[in-house]
Amino acid sequence: MSPLKKTMLSLLLSTTLVSQSLSAANNIHRLPELGTAAAGTLSIEKEIRIGKAYMMMLRGKLPIINDPLIDEYINDLGLRLVAQANDVKTPFHFFMVENDVINAFAFFGGNGGIHSAILLLADNESELASVVGHEITHVTQRHLARSIEASQRSNPATIAAMLASVALIMAGAPQAGLAGFQTSIALSKQLAINYTRSNEKEADRIGISLIANSAFDPQGAPEFFKKMAQNYRYATKMPPMLMSHPVTEQRISETRIRAAGYASKKLPPSLNFLLAKARILIRFAHKDIEVSETLAKKKFAENSKEHKTALSYAQALIALKKGKANIAYKIINQLRQEDANNLFYIDTLSDIYLALKKPQEAADMLAYFNDIKPNNQVVVLNYASVLLELKQYELAAKILNRYVGDRPTSAIAWSLLHQIHKEADQAVPRNIARAEQMALFGDYEGALKQLYSAHNLLGKDELSQARLEARIKQFKQMRDDLKNLKI
Repeated sequence: MSPLKKTMLSLLLSTTLVSQSLSAANNIHRLPELGTAAAGTLSIEKEIRIGKAYMMMLRGKLPIINDPLIDEYINDLGLRLVAQANDVKTPFHFFMVENDVINAFAFFGGNGGIHSAILLLADNESELASVVGHEITHVTQRHLARSIEASQRSNPATIAAMLASVALIMAGAPQAGLAGFQTSIALSKQLAINYTRSNEKEADRIGISLIANSAFDPQGAPEFFKKMAQNYRYATKMPPMLMSHPVTEQRISETRIRAAGYASKKLPPSLNFLLAKARILIRFAHKDIEVSETLAKKKFAENSKEHKTALSYAQALIALKKGKANIAYKIINQLRQEDANNLFYIDTLSDIYLALKKPQEAADMLAYFNDIKPNNQVVVLNYASVLLELKQYELAAKILNRYVGDRPTSAIAWSLLHQIHKEADQAVPRNIARAEQMALFGDYEGALKQLYSAHNLLGKDELSQARLEARIKQFKQMRDDLKNLKI
């Protein structure tokens, strides 16, 4: 994605929230929280289309953590909450952004992003669930729609102009799109503030009900608010989440009263929450491994079995990062004596085998888990990577093709497929995989070029030609849909 498109994304998101300034929008740390649109403004079909367009831009703009374990964990948590929500009109998808600034956001089409700093700040899964549940509520209650409808009353052309400009940028006319977009940002800031206050109260009220109904501790919400307020009490620069979600003593008190209306749940520590936290801390949060090691000892200091296990897992990741694969191997094997099928351990053991130059042992282990957990993203993506290392291209491509049949938006899988076919010197499937990957970022022109190249290489294979021609037609339609993206 070009720098201009990246700049445009920040402008788009900041203006949609409208309480953020234009200058702040260029800062990746200022990605605001959004919601979905109401029937009075957008149909559900259009809402989903706009959400897909935003996700295309986000894939090129944000440092999304493309770690299958983290992706699986945050989606399991999010969908557990969605299952108890009312007024769910769209599918939901959650992702984590590598960022040490506190923030969370949701936008069109049920997409929700959580900054990794949120996971590191939360002490338990109920606190993390309170943030995710709050953002789900912004979506289900269509808070962005209310702002859109209000802005249309004051300036009916603004939102339509904004979406038209996005369409121009995504369709390959960035200069015209940017010029049009910059003329469409004159929304009322006071109106946006009023809506934000109203929305926040509603999201607090419904969000606490949602986490209580999802078997989390409702006290997680006031406890996390209190923690944010304490951490940034003397800060000269507030994180985006505290700018768009102000945490006052009154708000903490109100959420505590609301949470008291539900039975408090004394839940045991969630091992998967702690393992995900360890993984974020060691692999993504700090470049200095010594800092990571010190923080791990501090964050997992509680005397519970789960905290001790998470600390051991963190120590295995640290040893692997330090090039001490033998030590990491011993730790993971000890952990697997308690939970042999835990995917956090399986993933790390696969990395350990590769570090020890034992890819066949990794392949044998992953083949077993691929049989008992078919099409699981953690297993499949690790297995394909190991098979690529072993140059077993046909088997690697076979399991990935089955996987993308279920998960066609997996950029990691398409990237692996492209690499596999490239190393196997298979031009047609290589071009197809590259086309699918490019389409996920909205580059339909580039994707079409790849498909045309593949089509020219097919010769007289009429069945394959027909399949490619059908996909070319679909990409053209998707490209045209972006051009016509408007309310």
